[in-house]
Amino acid sequence: MKVWYSFLMITVLFISGSCQKWLELKPENQQVTDDYWANKEEAEAVLGAAYVGLQKAVKDMLIFGDGRGNTLSVAGLVVDMDLIRLKGLSILPSNKLVKWSNFYQIINYANMVLKYAPDVVDRDPSFNQAVMQSYLSEAYFLRALSYFYIVRTFGEAPLLLEPYMDDHAAYEVAKSSKEQIMLQIEHDLTTALANSKEIWPTVWETKGRATKWAIHATLADVYLWMGEYDKAIISCNAVMESGRVGLIQGRVNTTNNWFTIFSEGNTNEGIFEIQFDNAKAQNNDLMNMFGASYNWIISNYALSLYAEDTEDIRALGASYATDLKIWKYLGAEAGTGIPRSFSDQNWIVYRMADIYLMKAEALIMKGESSYQAAIELITAVRARAAISRPLDAGTTELQLLDALLKERAKEFLAEGKRWFDLLRIAQRDNYKYKEYFIEQVLAGNPGASTPVIRAQLMNENAHYLPIHIDELRFNRLLVQNPYYEHLN
Repeated sequence: MKVWYSFLMITVLFISGSCQKWLELKPENQQVTDDYWANKEEAEAVLGAAYVGLQKAVKDMLIFGDGRGNTLSVAGLVVDMDLIRLKGLSILPSNKLVKWSNFYQIINYANMVLKYAPDVVDRDPSFNQAVMQSYLSEAYFLRALSYFYIVRTFGEAPLLLEPYMDDHAAYEVAKSSKEQIMLQIEHDLTTALANSKEIWPTVWETKGRATKWAIHATLADVYLWMGEYDKAIISCNAVMESGRVGLIQGRVNTTNNWFTIFSEGNTNEGIFEIQFDNAKAQNNDLMNMFGASYNWIISNYALSLYAEDTEDIRALGASYATDLKIWKYLGAEAGTGIPRSFSDQNWIVYRMADIYLMKAEALIMKGESSYQAAIELITAVRARAAISRPLDAGTTELQLLDALLKERAKEFLAEGKRWFDLLRIAQRDNYKYKEYFIEQVLAGNPGASTPVIRAQLMNENAHYLPIHIDELRFNRLLVQNPYYEHLN
């Protein structure tokens, strides 16, 4: 595994407050020598560097979670050919967008904290066991979240549980199975729960750092992928009964309050949001990707979903604009042409609507006796969007799942979830819904390439991205994902 180090200047999020601090990390193997891990501030700084790594990974989260889905289309003045190829599922191992390095860097920082932070307790009297255990909880969460993105995107991957120290030393690790990685993710998250915090001193920390509720939200998602539906419901209930977050009102008088989830960020609905703040020189690339030199617009398929209910406050002027750009990331207000001043909107990983709809999915999978409870949860999300039309959810498992996925498509447009949603449903019961999955993907890729994409998606290995050729060079124990082993 190649994790690049140099003399890095990294923005660090300290628990002492919202001020911005800087740390010059030592290079390579010097980073974790005894003279570095001397006090609480240095342990805290490496943990902060992992959160900064999440900021760097936002583009990956969007591309991995939405790029091959059916709710976004590629457009723009100058569009990257690698992006066009990824969207059209014509992907080679040399495609620069199929790199997992940002997530492995977060994992490495988390591994450093897990291995070395306990030693700091004996060296720094101000670093007590309770604070140290809290840091470990955050590190477990960050490692689990990073592996969750990797396993859903690449399938098998190296499972690294020790920090990678020196770029000049040979460090070659074979891939672990999807099942092994998922079990490790579950272990990390359940371990993180034991010493997790319910709130932090500031709102941005409570929304932007690991909390009990962020861990439960991730666990619920993981359990849906593992087919552990009762456990998913338990985690959803923990969040719903916490009293710490809630489903905010959709419309307040004539104001589209739903839009504040994105325009303001850190609302009561947010559970875990990757923080950005222009005042601290912490910006992202979302306005470029969706605005100025845009790559993504809403797809015709997604437009057809919103068209089913003209009342939907998430539609035109909120999720998207008249030019089909994604307004939730570009606008300062809903229903206006007033743009954001800065590209410092938070990237929302989990929010309360996700909890409602994840619980609904688990209930659907539990069988017919739970269908009505699932419909009520989906209806609550629709009612928040000001939709008065009763939900026509059908009577079969697939019909209810389809209704659920349509609601998720509208609620989470361009939030890095669509491909993952489709793949998760497809894989149920030994790919019971593969044909449904293929039809959904094709809805976002209309045209002459449809027969080619259909044939490609019949191969389940094609549902994962290839390992980038650079990783194969750095780690000779890696084996290419089977579908791509003869491609270059």
